[in-house]
Amino acid sequence: MGKADALGSVFDFIKDKKIGDLISNRFHVQKMFGDGLSGGAAALVSLAKQHDPDGRIISALQARAWKELAYYASDIGKGEARDAISNAMASYREQYNTNPEARIRSGINLIGLATLAHHLDIPVPEDVDRAQLATSVLADLNKTPHAARGPQFHASRAEAFVALNDMDSAQVELGKVAQDPNTSAETLGAVTRQLRHLWKIDEKSEQGAGIIRSLGAAILTRDFDVARLPVDDVRALAEKPAPSDAQLEAILGKEGPLSYRWVRLGMERAQSVGVIRTPTLRFGTGFIVRGGDIKPELGDEVCVLTNAHVISNEPSDGGQSLDSAEIMFEAVDKETAYGFTEIALSSPKDKLDATLLRFSGDTPKLKPLLFAANLPLADRTQHVYVIGYPSGGELSFSLQNNLLIDHEGPPDGKPRDSVCRVQYEAPTEKGSSGSPVFNEQDWKVIALHHAGDRNGIKRLNGREDTWPANEGIWIQSICAAGKASE
Repeated sequence: MGKADALGSVFDFIKDKKIGDLISNRFHVQKMFGDGLSGGAAALVSLAKQHDPDGRIISALQARAWKELAYYASDIGKGEARDAISNAMASYREQYNTNPEARIRSGINLIGLATLAHHLDIPVPEDVDRAQLATSVLADLNKTPHAARGPQFHASRAEAFVALNDMDSAQVELGKVAQDPNTSAETLGAVTRQLRHLWKIDEKSEQGAGIIRSLGAAILTRDFDVARLPVDDVRALAEKPAPSDAQLEAILGKEGPLSYRWVRLGMERAQSVGVIRTPTLRFGTGFIVRGGDIKPELGDEVCVLTNAHVISNEPSDGGQSLDSAEIMFEAVDKETAYGFTEIALSSPKDKLDATLLRFSGDTPKLKPLLFAANLPLADRTQHVYVIGYPSGGELSFSLQNNLLIDHEGPPDGKPRDSVCRVQYEAPTEKGSSGSPVFNEQDWKVIALHHAGDRNGIKRLNGREDTWPANEGIWIQSICAAGKASE
């Protein structure tokens, strides 16, 4: 089901039923909405029927659902957009008038929805004086005790300043959000989505576009276990002009320009990482390589590397067959899928767990990922980074809390066979098979991710005990096997 179909089904569902009849757990519902209602109406239907005592949570979630539909107005049609905006505004107006605790957020959302309606040239029945309401919201915010002025306070002030077209003041507030160590991934992601989809600041000015890109970099450089960015943001970070150094410092801090350049290089690498799927199932990750770097006879031919347990013609590997598989590079193109013609190299899942695939027909115009010649020292000071599509889901970045903890490479490694394994603490999500593992210095590939177990995986270098870790195959072991096969 595509985005438009999923959102359309959610719209129909909301229109015909009361969300209050289908509310169960606030956290799960909010997480679902935060993920963009990607599960469609079925995710809502699956919720158990349970009401909160005063109906405030239900009311808030109903307003949020209508707002989510309004976010993607261009995908669900102008008529549906008008209805979604109208219903969302009515819900937020009710909260604004009856729920003092929700007054600030309700007011901000009312202004944003009225602004979105104006942007889409959609008349709405709610009469909202945007400037007057924004001024009132700021006055309410100013009553907040200083001890309670955390990330959400500054995020709300930023949106109020956006409503007043005071982008310089909004940028100052967003810098406080991005640089506050107490800012959660949810808060940073939510304000970024709100600014992009509701206020559409990236479409209105270069300063607004720079704010969105800077916040995207903040999401990837903050201490979050696993981060996600919309693929359009990945593309913008990789391809669009960087914000000015002054803007980066204002939002990201003194090291902002350096951090942004590091993120930009990573996003360029991310464009060469794809989701492997059949026409009906997304199930793994693969990445672009120069075929000759693994198998010299392939020269400059562009190929894909993934795990044998993702794609293999050997039933014992448990992978999909070659003829049913294809790959999409969604950070570049969300529509085009590429098929494969043959397996150029394969090693079983209990060895290298690697499959090198040749494209059939057109090949993507993407840069092959570069391989690091050596492994970093396993001294618990080196970080590794993993980019992939966990369980075939959305593009995911594991960039923090990710120390390299051991490997079997030279000079001191003691591999139990011809395979040198690498272990790391990167908090990858289940189903990250086939993802590239990058080094810290220059985003070069050091390993092909293939396994992990939070409960314990056998340690390396002849040890028999276990520890919680993730594991990849050293990329140079795969290259050596490719050269030996000729």
